[in-house]
Parts: sequence; structure tokens; C-alpha cells
Amino acid sequence: MKYNDNFNALGESYVFSKLNALVKKKRAQGETIIDLGVGDVRLPLFDVATEKMSTTSLDMAREDTFLGYPPAEGIPTLREKISERYKTEGASVDMDEIFISDGAKGEIGNVLELFGPKANALIVTPCYPAYAEANTLYGNNITFLPTSKENEFRPLPPYRGTFDIIYLCVPNNPTGVTLGKDELEEWVNYALNTGAVIIFDGAYSDFSTDGYPTSIYQIQGAKYCAIEIRSFSKSFGFTGIRCGYTVIPKTLGEYNRLWKRRLGCRFNGVSYITQKGAETFFSSEGQKQAIKRIKYYKTNAEILKIALKKAGFWFVNGNSSPYVFAKCPDNLSSEKFCEKLIDDYKIAATPGNAFGEGGEGYFRLSAFPKREDILAASDILENLKF
Repeated sequence: MKYNDNFNALGESYVFSKLNALVKKKRAQGETIIDLGVGDVRLPLFDVATEKMSTTSLDMAREDTFLGYPPAEGIPTLREKISERYKTEGASVDMDEIFISDGAKGEIGNVLELFGPKANALIVTPCYPAYAEANTLYGNNITFLPTSKENEFRPLPPYRGTFDIIYLCVPNNPTGVTLGKDELEEWVNYALNTGAVIIFDGAYSDFSTDGYPTSIYQIQGAKYCAIEIRSFSKSFGFTGIRCGYTVIPKTLGEYNRLWKRRLGCRFNGVSYITQKGAETFFSSEGQKQAIKRIKYYKTNAEILKIALKKAGFWFVNGNSSPYVFAKCPDNLSSEKFCEKLIDDYKIAATPGNAFGEGGEGYFRLSAFPKREDILAASDILENLKF
């Protein structure tokens, strides 16, 4: 039998799967663990979404309203709402440039089919580990561009090197750093000058504040060099429902046409029930609830920062992220500190080295848990002594 040898270059398990297993093991042993590790939402779906999904499921039970395969690119009403949303953000995106997906994580790897094998990928780190793993499985050539505390984890285009693909996550997971218009212009100009395509991961764009761009298409020229991936997972609680969207401009060479052809042979579309639920995100009530929930998570993050500050930790400051990225004390490695945190203090965190180069020596705390868990963790964190 023949296997894809690229699997041998991956770790034994995905970092967050390993972290989940550790938390479950300790809880099974009777330990009370506050899980600030995996970035999964903990609060329930909004009524506006569940009610719409419920009525849609009942429609599917009647012959006169039953629907079979959905359009591979997504239902027109949802794509129209997304297009209208872009207009409010100061970007122009047509319906036929929008493709509904089952979430951002899968699309991060799926888009690689547009480039063929052995593509050259530039990945800004620290970063969501799925970027590197997807490119590894495709056998691509990966170059990492590390950021650090010294440059405030703000990436600038490299002075040399030509790449087919550039991954940018804004606001960044794990650091929470977002980029201003001038900074994104530098990346767009770099891509235009070198022929690269930016894969812009906007999964946390709804958390962006203070006038920062929420879309790469707010930057002049970006529709000639960028693919944007966005998600309903974090701002609308859809991690367990799975829905997002990918934008591939018609001005981006042949990629829009090729993606439509790919969908024809690889995808039967996201379920009608899921897409109708996602539509409610753009309703007045959906927006009201999403904004309230985002504020809740960002307040959680601020509570964690206050605790870390009291304990003398350095962390990335900002108000555009549901995460806190902090430096391990006493020059401890990421793994050693997170082991000590869960063993001695019963708090699960994600070690920074899981996010690639530039992440070693740091740890990430998720602000998605309920407020009571955040407060309990903060009481512990502010009294840490090293």
C-alpha cells in the first residue's frame, strides 16, 4: 500500500487534540481544571440562529419546501448578505466572488489545491498551526517569518525571497496583534510586486477595533493579489455548526474560475439549515447579539491581562482579540511552564511553541470560557510566584 509520506513530517497528534486529551484525562482523575487552552467557544448559540435553523429543518420535512443539494458556492441569499456587509466595511465584493464553506480551518488547506504541488509558502509566525500542517501535507516548501517581542509581533514583508503563497492572520491567532492600513499596504504591494497570493485569514476580523481594517479588500490593489477566508465560528458561536466563507476575486487571475471548477468535483455545499442560521448573523438582532458576545469575550481577555499584570507577566496588549499571549516567567520553556500551570495551578494553557517559530517562551490563554471560570483563573494567576 502507498501512503502520503508527508504525514511523517507531522507530529503524532494535532496540538489542540493533545491538549483536549490532557484536560479530559486530568478531569477523569478527579481534578478540577480551568481550561483556557483550546480556543473553542463555551456559550450557547443565539435564539435568532437556532429558531431559523429549526424552522428550516421543518421545511425540509415537507415535500413542497424540501430541498436537495445546495449550490456548491452557497445559497444566493447568504452570499448577497455577505456582499452587502463588505460594502459597509468599505470594500467591494460581488456575490460571485463569495463561496460558502464549512469553516476556516478546512479552507486554509483547501485553497492550496489552486497552486499545485511544491508551492513556496511564506508563513508569518507565531501562527495558527493548521497553516504549516496543511502545507506540509501538500509537500510545499515552507519559509517561516518569525515575529517577536522586539518588533511587537508586527510582521513586515521580507527584503528578499519570492513566494507563491503568503499567510497572514489579522487579528493574529495567537498574539492578538492586528495590522493598520499602512502595514497591510506594504504586504499588498509586496505581493503585487512579486506575484504572490496572500491568504488572508480573517477569522477574528469581527474582534477588530480602533479603526483597524477588517478586510484585506479595504486596501487598494488587494483584489489583484489576495484570497480572504472568514468564519462565523467565534463571533457567532458556530464552532460546532461549521460555516464560513472564502472570497476569491475575479480580478485574481484564473483562481475564481478554477475554484468554481474545484467545487464542482470536490464539494456538495454547506447544508441549507446551517446557511440559513448563518444568515441571521446579518440581521439586526443577530448583529446586536454578536456585538454583545464579542464584548463579553474581550472583557474576559482584559480580566486575564489585569491578573497577569499584577503577577508581573509581560503580555501582548491590545483590544482586538479573544486571546492573551504572554511571556513565560524565569526563562521557562513553553512546555515546562504550561505543564507547571496545569499540574500545580489547575489551569490549562496552550504552549507558545505550538504556534511555530517565535512562539517558544510564551503561552496563550483563551478568553472564551464563561466569566466565572475567567474570574477563578484570574484569582489564581494574579498570585503566581516565580
